[in-house]
Amino acid sequence: MTAEHETLCRHLAQLFILRHPTATFGPSFPTVPRRLPLSTLATSSRVGTAFQRLQVQTVADLEPLTVRDLYDVRGTGHNTVEDAVTALVSAAIVRSGELDEWEDPGDDQQPLGGTRQANLPPAQLQLLEDLTQLAAWRQIRRRGDEPLLKVVIEDGAPEEIQETALRLNSLTAADMASANGSVDPVLEFTAFLSELDERQVRILRDRFLGRPPKKLAELATDFDVSRERIRQIETKVKDVLAGRFHFGTAIGNLLASLRTEIQPIAALDRLITLHPDLARDVPVVNVPFWLVLDRLDDYFEVTDGWAAAPDVAAAREQTRILLEDFATEHGLVDLSAVTAATSMPKTELVAWLSWCGYVLHNNQILTRTRSLNDHAAALLAATGEPLHIDELQLQMGRDNSIRSLSNQLGDDERFVRTDRATWGLASWQLEEYTSIRQQIGLELAAAGGEVEIGQLIESITSRFDVSPSSVQAYAGNGDYEIVQGVVRRRESPAAPRKAPSATRRLFKYDDGWWKLRVTVTRDHLRGSGFPVPSGVASLVGCAQGEVVELESELGTQTIRWTGLQPSSGTIKRFLDRLQAQEGQNVFLEFEPYGRFNVSLQDPVNPEDHPLEQAAALTGCDEGVGDPEDAQMALAVAVDLPVHAKPRQILSAYRQRGDDDIAGLLEQVWTRPRHQWVEQSPGDGSDPEDERNEYDEGDANDEMIGTGSGEQHDQVSSDIGSVSVPTGYRSVGWVRPHEAEAAVLAYQLHSDVPVHDGDKIAGWARYVDDSSGDASKFRANVMLARARSQGERIVCWIREHEAFSIVQAAADERSMSILGPDGVATGLVQYFQPGSEAAERYRSTTRLLRGHGRAG
Repeated sequence: MTAEHETLCRHLAQLFILRHPTATFGPSFPTVPRRLPLSTLATSSRVGTAFQRLQVQTVADLEPLTVRDLYDVRGTGHNTVEDAVTALVSAAIVRSGELDEWEDPGDDQQPLGGTRQANLPPAQLQLLEDLTQLAAWRQIRRRGDEPLLKVVIEDGAPEEIQETALRLNSLTAADMASANGSVDPVLEFTAFLSELDERQVRILRDRFLGRPPKKLAELATDFDVSRERIRQIETKVKDVLAGRFHFGTAIGNLLASLRTEIQPIAALDRLITLHPDLARDVPVVNVPFWLVLDRLDDYFEVTDGWAAAPDVAAAREQTRILLEDFATEHGLVDLSAVTAATSMPKTELVAWLSWCGYVLHNNQILTRTRSLNDHAAALLAATGEPLHIDELQLQMGRDNSIRSLSNQLGDDERFVRTDRATWGLASWQLEEYTSIRQQIGLELAAAGGEVEIGQLIESITSRFDVSPSSVQAYAGNGDYEIVQGVVRRRESPAAPRKAPSATRRLFKYDDGWWKLRVTVTRDHLRGSGFPVPSGVASLVGCAQGEVVELESELGTQTIRWTGLQPSSGTIKRFLDRLQAQEGQNVFLEFEPYGRFNVSLQDPVNPEDHPLEQAAALTGCDEGVGDPEDAQMALAVAVDLPVHAKPRQILSAYRQRGDDDIAGLLEQVWTRPRHQWVEQSPGDGSDPEDERNEYDEGDANDEMIGTGSGEQHDQVSSDIGSVSVPTGYRSVGWVRPHEAEAAVLAYQLHSDVPVHDGDKIAGWARYVDDSSGDASKFRANVMLARARSQGERIVCWIREHEAFSIVQAAADERSMSILGPDGVATGLVQYFQPGSEAAERYRSTTRLLRGHGRAG
């Protein structure tokens, strides 16, 4: 085509577009042969793409169309329309007078006025191949109508460039799809079956695809061969299957699509809707095709209507980790946020969460419902307003009494009573029914930030109907603390919720060294990446949207947070070096200066001391030597001081969710009630009290289980040399740290160890109101001292008595004991440290009760 000819044709095309936008092409270009293929016109590739989208191949197909129809084609701009009309004008001139019966020019025919496309550079050829492969993948994923590319052009760019971007952005997989139809995956598998002999087909059907699979012995009997021979045939068939259906085959393509869809869970019904072939029955073996793929590919399994990768247990764990990172302080997760973070439809996600046992309320997921208090806190947070105790219990649906629930909420600082029977969350800052917490704050503000505990108790109890013990409980918890008898606001800030030290299975090994315990799965061994807790991302300094690279002996290890959940790159090379097996535990080691390693956890010896077993689970490399070393290692592992008390260590592991370690610690630091030893006073077996006659606490133990049936309070022989004031009887020399444990036992409604330095010197044992002992002794806590042959009961102590002992020791003075009704019920005698009485009875405080008083 000469330059003059092209210029003339373009001018004529512009006039046609301007003046005849609605004229059909047939009558407008009558001299162009109707059978002329559009591919022979001198057009650009973008015009060819527009014709392809219109599904027109000859001039006859264009007859009913107009210029406006061309403009309506996706990705078509003015230049493309002009090129198309110019080609028609040129054909009308060149072909004028030719017969309509135009013959196909064949493969060697050149386009009018054009030349065969020159060989493209390698990079351009590679681009075309890549686009073709990407288009094929989109077709497999049933997303052929979605754009393949997204090109962004600056404002003000030339119109030609903007039209180029428009065309690129409109390119879809359907535009590049091959004319050849896709192979049927079911027929592909049927063809494979035809290659097997009858015995192989039977074994494949009955063993590999059986529901349930037949036993080897049954098949061996059927074929009159050994079980080993059946196993060999089965293995051979499986090996052939594993290598036969790779990506590029119909089955391999379908498997790849399913793996992408199952991340990590998908409803089987949705997969069948996306790929109807899954529901088809496979001839010969007579099972649905999804079962064939389930057994063929170990990447996923189908259980109870769910397809999970690699299995349901792993999918539930990954779901738990995802929800944990979204959870608020009360374990609440917004359903819409989780829906946006997954590829699952909302209804399917709700069904999956319900299947996993999560409770949903007001479009919120309650992830912490294991304990009564956690469930109540989550339900209140999801409701957003206080609830009556009856309604709260009804919505929780738990088997507990109203009284028990009310007691639990009252002992938990997360809750406040906003009315006599209505409860809300303390974080809402609503006015509390008792007003104790608010009154303490007002008292502190009026006193300049600090107030003596006795003065605070006297001020509040004189104006409100509350007990002194309640005031002291609030003063030593939550926002407040008691330091040397003085109440003030707590200064230490709360630890970050997602700190490494609060992350389950993440343990501190040394300064700057941390270890995450991971159970090896098939995914790990296959080389897949996997999610990690956000505490790990915090540890390595990986913020959301970032990728951190760690150095190791085996190359770079990545921790990335490019999605909504942090993840680790593959650790397969480390597992291969360690020869790790599925189900074993390994430690991901995060070392100083951005170093990374993986080590294998040594098997825990069940013959070791429970503390040593627990320490081994935290990754102590060379053992711990003895229980004392183990206790220190356990404290360091959760970032506690090396000499932390046992109850602090146990509490830390419970709160983190390390139940396996907490269970081992409880074997040592807690004891079931049937192991309590009830001993009569004066048996001389306490190594701490070699002369029991000098320890009035031992001499005056309360007698339990005498069988008399008489309700009595205390047996007081007063054999000591310290006189008892008139009107009182001695209960015993209760040491201040024993009273502190008793106070904590009342607050927690559980047993609390009595610590004397680093040693557990005894226990404050708690019983609820339903216990006969609680009714008999009018107390819920029994103090017991540890002895070489068991525990020795000191006394039953009431809550207000324990508070008074703690207060007397803090004030270093004797003081009266006031009961819940404000009436004096007893006396705490205080003796200066170093005095004869304090040295003799190893205590600075003695508990006395008044004769004939109900306190």
